[in-house]
Formats: sequence, structure tokens, C-alpha cells
Amino acid sequence: MSRSHSLARRVALFTSLGFAVVVALSVLVMAALLRVETDEQRDELLREMSPIVMGLLMPAAPFDRGAGVQSEFAALMARDGEETIMVFALVDQSGVVRVKSRGDVAFPDPRVTGTNRFYADARYRYYISAPNADGAVVILGDSSGERTEAVLESLVGFAGPLVPLVAISFLLVRWITRSALRPLDHLRDEIAARDRGLLSPLDSAGLPSELRTVVATLNGFMSRLSKALDAERHFATNAAHELRTPLAVALAKTQHLRSRHTGHDLTDIDAVEQALKRMTRLVERLLQLGRAEAGAGPSGVPINVREVLELVVEERAGANAQIAARLLSDPSDTPVLSGISADDFAIVAANLIDNALRYGAGDRPITLALTAGALTVSNAGQVIAPEDLATLTTRFKRHDARGGGLGLGLYISETLARNSGGGLTLHSPALGARDGVSAVFTFPVVTLDAG
Repeated sequence: MSRSHSLARRVALFTSLGFAVVVALSVLVMAALLRVETDEQRDELLREMSPIVMGLLMPAAPFDRGAGVQSEFAALMARDGEETIMVFALVDQSGVVRVKSRGDVAFPDPRVTGTNRFYADARYRYYISAPNADGAVVILGDSSGERTEAVLESLVGFAGPLVPLVAISFLLVRWITRSALRPLDHLRDEIAARDRGLLSPLDSAGLPSELRTVVATLNGFMSRLSKALDAERHFATNAAHELRTPLAVALAKTQHLRSRHTGHDLTDIDAVEQALKRMTRLVERLLQLGRAEAGAGPSGVPINVREVLELVVEERAGANAQIAARLLSDPSDTPVLSGISADDFAIVAANLIDNALRYGAGDRPITLALTAGALTVSNAGQVIAPEDLATLTTRFKRHDARGGGLGLGLYISETLARNSGGGLTLHSPALGARDGVSAVFTFPVVTLDAG
């Protein structure tokens, strides 16, 4: 499963993003609520402290002592040094500040702002008390920066643990999603194992109800596909069987006709004979194709494939001394045992040899190397580009149409090799050479116990 496009990762990512959005909205709402609550609490604190501060400041600043008291109290308050959280001032009924905690604070004028109310500037939020019997008011100021800092500290304390929680939620949701989607992975593997040779129904046992309907639909589709492929294979096989006898008779009659017209123009007879031979090869390929796509697989009975290869070489060489001279095989007589069907091995070997004879350089040898588990057929000739080489095992694909082939030999060989538990690999240039092609047919081997 691809990580960049996995469903589990997408579900975990989108779920975590949704959770992160919820957390962000929660933080914004919490920030607004904290600000409101903080302002309400600190405003109430200022309101409750105003009569206490009034009681403390009035004896220290009797109005009959004039401005001297202001100077003395201001000197005392100056010990605060840096900016304080809270400032205060005592203002008489004429608007004169009798006592204040800091000299650099511009306290509001109660005659302008009114009394028993709140007022704010860039630095402080003030509460201006109601006047006492002497007409004096107390102004208490709370630092706006301190209020903001208190809100931020509370917000960080609330939102801080949520950041790693989002990451933890991503990992947790991803693990849960992967566990929940495990049946989907199993179903994907089951579908990936299906091909033209394996179209058996998928097992829906243990799958969630949502996937059972998908499996039922796929099983119905594969059943119809299997019937269509079976009909195709049966038609090809039956047609090939029916055509073999009349083609053989027609070819024999053509050859007999040629023998009777020795010395005459035989161009038409040769053309008919070549057409019949091509038709015979096509019928043979159709029979092999039906066998390959039936997916029979290995026989399980060990055979000496060296003997099979010798028979194939002998059949191909026959009475043709030129072909016999070009086929160079390993002279070893060491048995090579395999569980592959003798017919399948013979078909693959014959097709590879035929391809080498048809497309290889006509004046250079073809080497056959048989080892335990592999048959290598190499021929000289032109080098095939990798992109073309990769397509030669597909149906009806020919690299050179001049060879007269049908484009089925390598496809049939690769299918039979795969069904037997092996494979077919093409190399160009040929192994150990500068040109040509090597076809390596691998097959399972069987070892016999010494006992």
C-alpha cells in the first residue's frame, strides 16, 4: 500500500485536521471568554477596593493641609520604582489630585468622565468611585497589559497540552484506521491474485457487511468473465483440433501435386504450400495457447528435461543439416530433474528455438545451455531496445515482421513458464555477447534423496 495515497493515512490526516480546527475554534472561544471573565473579575476587584483605599487615603491627606500632603505621599509612593500593576489617586471635588501612587500616570478628571464608572486609556483601566461626604473620589487603575498577560497565560495553560494531543490523535486515528481497514487490504490481495488462470470466487467470510456486497459483485463479474474466457479457449482448442486433419491432408495433396509436375512452373503450388504450412503453425499455436491459458501448472511427476530437450532439438534439426549445424547444445548427459510437465517444457523449448532460428542471424550458431533450473537459448543478431524487449511476451507482438512469426510463441512460453512455477526473461545483447538475444527459461527442479 502506497503511503502517499493510502486510505488509512488520508482518514487519519483529515480526522486530525478536523480535530485541529475544533481545537483552534475552542481556543478562540476560550480566549474571548477568558478576556470577558478576567475583565469582570478585575473590575469587580477595583470596585470593592475603592472604599478601602478611600479609608486609607483620607486620614493621610486632610484637606486643610493643602498640597504638602500630596508631595509627602507621592514621595512615599515613588518607592514603587517600576510600573506597578495597580495605581490609585485621591481627587477632591475641585478636580485637584491630593494623593497619587505614580507621578507619570495621567489620571482621568472625574468632572469630565463622571463618577461611579469605569474608564480606560492605552495603559490602564480605571474605576472612578462615587464621591464621599467631602466630595472626594478615589480612582483605581489596573494595568491593561497585565490583564492581557493574565489572559495569555491562562490560554497557554489551556491550549498548550492540546498541541501534542493533536499529534497523538493523528497517530491513534491512523492506527485505528489501519486496523479497521485490514479486511480491505486482505480483499485487495485476494483480487490481485486473480488473473486469466485464476478466477475462483472471493471468500467473503469475516468481511464487514459493506465489503460483502462488493465481493458479491466481483464474484458475479469474475464468473461471467471466466465463462467468456472458457468459451474463447474451448473455441480455439476445438477449432484447432478440427483444422489439423484437413490441413494435413491438404498439405500432403499439395506436396503430391508438386511431385507430379516436376519441371513445370511451381510458383502457385509453392505459394499454396507455404500458406498451408503457415496455417498449420497457426493451428499448432492455437492448441498451445489453449493449453497455456488453461493454467494446468506443474505435473508433480519428476522428469529428466534434458531428454525432452534432446528430442526437441532432434525434431527441429531432422534432415536439415543446416539447422543441425547451427544448434549447439551442451554435450553433458547429467540428468536435470523437474516437476514441470514434459509437454509444457517441450513447447517452451521448441518455441524459443524456433524464435532463435527465425529471427537470429542465419549464418551464426544458436547455443542451448541447460543447467539445474534454467534453459538458456541465445542467438546472434541485432540488439533489441529494452522498451521493445519488455513487450515481446505479449500477444501477437513481433519485433520483426519479416520473420513470418505469429507473435504468440513468447507469450505462450512465458505463460507456460509462469504456470509451472518458473518464468521467462529476455536479455539483449545476449548473455556474454555484444549482440543478439538470450531467452532464459527458469523452471522448478527436483532433488532426489540419496536414500
